[in-house]
Amino acid sequence: MDFKKAVQYLEAAKRIGEEQGIQVSVAVLDAAGHLVLVARGKEEAWHGPYMAIGKARLAAAFRKSTSELMEQWKDRPMFGQSLTEIIPGGVTLNKGGFPIFEGGVCIGALGIGGGSPDIDHEVAYKTVNSLVKSP
Repeated sequence: MDFKKAVQYLEAAKRIGEEQGIQVSVAVLDAAGHLVLVARGKEEAWHGPYMAIGKARLAAAFRKSTSELMEQWKDRPMFGQSLTEIIPGGVTLNKGGFPIFEGGVCIGALGIGGGSPDIDHEVAYKTVNSLVKSP
């Protein structure tokens, strides 16, 4: 994920968040889970960027949305919890992370924080789908 593309995802997520009436924190990571770009939502939301980074890192690690992963692990909560120590940099076990694929290859992940878990997921989903080009 190059910086120019990361900026496009950040700007789209901020716009979509505003349409939902919230100021979102946004994290864009590369496919290996390394931070490319992060922006805070509300100034007083010191935790927002960390939450967004953790959601994106989890989505990058498993190549699935964090919403799908939370559903997949609902009967195995200790599995998800164990990942907070295993995955370098930590993860956030909540909705709002979404992998980014181009041409069938994961190029990165997006994490959103600032709203409810369902709203964060919706913003991430809409952002990725607004920018990914269909084959």
